[in-house]
Amino acid sequence: MADDNNGDMPDFSCCISDGQRASRFAVEAMNLLPTLQRNALRKIFDRHDFLPEEVASLGYKRLQQAEGIGNKGLAAITAWLNRYGFELNPPPLSPHAGAAPKRTRQSIEQALRLLRTHGYEIVTLSSGDGSNEGRR
Repeated sequence: MADDNNGDMPDFSCCISDGQRASRFAVEAMNLLPTLQRNALRKIFDRHDFLPEEVASLGYKRLQQAEGIGNKGLAAITAWLNRYGFELNPPPLSPHAGAAPKRTRQSIEQALRLLRTHGYEIVTLSSGDGSNEGRR
């Protein structure tokens, strides 16, 4: 049998299915991710291989909530997705983003009541000089 490729192995690209190409691409793409992020994404997908488009379809918020993916990991995944033409943008801030959530406000109010119960006087700061601090 004569080789058409100047001594190289015969070209079997015609015999490779799209699924095999996608799997090969997924493996190559995944190898560019740090191990921690790769393992966290495997846990999310519950399988070994995944594609950048699948990760991008999860969205920022879902990745942010995933176990094993912190801020640095999210940055690494975002950079990895950018290499493949996908953007992962954080959701826009809500108009109430500056206000403390209800549960946080309740905790603060409870702490203030506790301090007052034990004799502390709570004084609000009117300026940023720190001269008016709570005192006993």
